[in-house]
Amino acid sequence: MEEKKFSEDAHQWMYDRYIKDDPEAKEFLQEVKIQADLAGQIYTVRHKLGMTREQLAEFSGLSPEVIEDLEESDYDGDWNEAIEAINRGFQSWFKSVILPASKMTPDDYSVKVVNA
Repeated sequence: MEEKKFSEDAHQWMYDRYIKDDPEAKEFLQEVKIQADLAGQIYTVRHKLGMTREQLAEFSGLSPEVIEDLEESDYDGDWNEAIEAINRGFQSWFKSVILPASKMTPDDYSVKVVNA
């Protein structure tokens, strides 16, 4: 329990010392928090859809390296444009892969022995 108190105190001290009175630092911290949240969302949705980075890259028009950078909050480009491309990629994957698979019947994905 004491560790949490110490951690909270340390964070507050760092914020008060380095961020509190600096509007640019506040803006930067907010941007970093937003990017970290977006990175987590990209990773989570990609995994829930069963996609690889390469597949998301293909469907979004971005490179696998950009997908990796986005997921690691290490992207230096325009985040808004990248997020729009990611969303298009997820939607395209869902329409092209998930929906057709959901309409399949057991006969569609069963292997049958064919007598030659």
